[in-house]
Amino acid sequence: MPVALAGPAAAAAAAAVGLWRGRPPGPLNSVWAEDGQEFLTDALNLPWYEPFGTPFNGYFHTVARACFAVIALFPLTWAAALNAGTAAVLTALLAWAVTAAARDRLGTAAALVVGGSAAVPMGYVPNTLAQLQFPLVYAALWMLLWSPRGRPARAVAVGLPALAVLNSILGLLLAPVALLRLARRRDPDAGWRVLVLLPGAALQLVPLLLGRSRRAVGERPDLDPVSVAGTYLRWGVPRSFLGDAWLAPPVADPAAHRALVLLGLAVPAALVAAALLGRTRPRWGLAGQLAGFAALAGAFQLAVHGAPEGRYLVLITLPNIAAAVALTAPRRTRQDVGDRWTGTAPFVALATLVAAVCVANLRPGSYTDGLPRWDATVAAARAQCQAQPRLRSVTVHTAQWPVLGWEAVLPCDRLR
Repeated sequence: MPVALAGPAAAAAAAAVGLWRGRPPGPLNSVWAEDGQEFLTDALNLPWYEPFGTPFNGYFHTVARACFAVIALFPLTWAAALNAGTAAVLTALLAWAVTAAARDRLGTAAALVVGGSAAVPMGYVPNTLAQLQFPLVYAALWMLLWSPRGRPARAVAVGLPALAVLNSILGLLLAPVALLRLARRRDPDAGWRVLVLLPGAALQLVPLLLGRSRRAVGERPDLDPVSVAGTYLRWGVPRSFLGDAWLAPPVADPAAHRALVLLGLAVPAALVAAALLGRTRPRWGLAGQLAGFAALAGAFQLAVHGAPEGRYLVLITLPNIAAAVALTAPRRTRQDVGDRWTGTAPFVALATLVAAVCVANLRPGSYTDGLPRWDATVAAARAQCQAQPRLRSVTVHTAQWPVLGWEAVLPCDRLR
């Protein structure tokens, strides 16, 4: 295969794997909670521009709203497939961007580990546009750590962070990284990296501070820093290196569970020790920024929401894995020339662990399991509209009904 086609082919394969990860009825025939109740409903029932100024749960989702503005132009029966397919393709493209940035910073082998883990995030199935915010913010983090040479790559490196903040309040966590880059480099490029974050920051913060938007869905904040730090260490760090499949509740054997948690904490400790002992050639600065971002993102999400959620792992596990990779760069000394295994052993061990854990978490149980079939839902709504000529819209159940009661409103003029 030509080198120029390798990246697009890998992205297409990653998107296909992302769609395959979903369990029945499958992402192509189901619509998740916010996707149906907020984004699809608004796109179908409001003027095209109004959803962009409509916050949900305290912040604005510009990228997701734009995608649904396009999805709403197609037949309603296509909505589920277009939603899932778009989310899977965008997640794969973001992983491709991460791979390119990691290759420049760490080399090809390391980039394959970093990009591969981004393509199939552990504990998360990338098939909903509502959840695209997590891989988008992670890709934007790498863009701020990257200094590409080509003009198209530079445009991507500047544009993705801007989109991340416009699409999620989590994008504000990129500000310290951008400011640190500016303090270190003090060049126009670093200045642009800060400036492009400002429109999104204003969009997310000003309405929140003025009381025009607020978080309300399932939020019980935990503002105890000791509690948040403890949860991050017990929950976030072990899952970064062992995944969620082996650690998720219910816990059948508490002793074995504690042993796995300790093992998950021992992995990064061992890598740091190997780096300090000179067994690797660590990139301390890069590793520190990645691990620091993981801790910041974990603390913010846990404090605001008050409890762990599988989707929150994306901004914890992926930066932690990348930080670990940055610590395991092989040594380049004369002694290592005759014993290549000695210099590469930590990286090979980490790459093997990450690959095994990704496979174990390839098809995790998720919120999307057992959702109503979208084709049957639309067929029932169409029959109801046709049976009642004066009916203007039909409300359908989409996800976790009646526990959370997610619904979508389908206009009858799109069904008759």
